[in-house]
Amino acid sequence: MQKLYFEPAWDRAIAPADRKKMMNHFQQQTKQLQSGVHFSFLWNARNYKGEQLITVLIHNFEEVNFRLQNTTIAYYEQGNQLANAMFSLPCEIARNTSMPWTFIFSKTNETTSCPQYTIWN
Repeated sequence: MQKLYFEPAWDRAIAPADRKKMMNHFQQQTKQLQSGVHFSFLWNARNYKGEQLITVLIHNFEEVNFRLQNTTIAYYEQGNQLANAMFSLPCEIARNTSMPWTFIFSKTNETTSCPQYTIWN
């Protein structure tokens, strides 16, 4: 059974309204998704540097832990690719677990490599 996990820093800092949105999204997505690793778009923002902040739920429906290490992720909005960058997570996502994360797409992690995962908005 899929469970929702908040990394400790997220657990301490997340606003109650955002937590509720994430929990509702998690419940809806776990009814639709079956296997594999999926990135479900939650919301986006821009920071003071002009970087694109994309918040997602990462769903690991596999029977093994998922590690994101030097992995290219593309972000699409209305069918157009807006960003393509390389990321590593500081933690693993346990098997059958979903976890929120914010990816920061900036000039420093931009890449032309083919994406291994895609975030659709």
